[in-house]
Amino acid sequence: MRRTFRTKVRDKAGTLNRLTSIFVRRQFNIVTLSATPTVEEGISDITFVAEVPDSDVLRNLITQLEKQINIISVEDITDTNTYNRELVLVKLRTPENNEQLQKLIQPYDALVSILKDEEQFTYLQASGPQYTMDNLIDDLSSYNIEQIARTGSAGII
Repeated sequence: MRRTFRTKVRDKAGTLNRLTSIFVRRQFNIVTLSATPTVEEGISDITFVAEVPDSDVLRNLITQLEKQINIISVEDITDTNTYNRELVLVKLRTPENNEQLQKLIQPYDALVSILKDEEQFTYLQASGPQYTMDNLIDDLSSYNIEQIARTGSAGII
């Protein structure tokens, strides 16, 4: 099962390594990872999405994360009322029929914007929940995508 974790940590060397090592040792896959400073100096939020086999393992995993040096708090925010968003940047060959591209991104409304439209390439920016970004990329796959960059999920409660 895919779970979203939010950790509050002290900005110290090795903290991220300690967190990810817990997953590596148990052979759990981290799907996305995002680290950002908070309004408190010296404190960061690390949000990551990981594949965890079941709820018993989940409880054990959270306990292990909480024991780590420089960890202030760990929350499984998967089922809480949160806002999880991801930024996606897409570079694609400019389509011959630009109206088709506009029609394709129109249902995504304000989530997608065209950053730059050149003769050779079109650059898009999108932000939203991970499943929406996955759907957008699937929809854009009929175009010649040159490059995709994704930030990973960031979440607030």
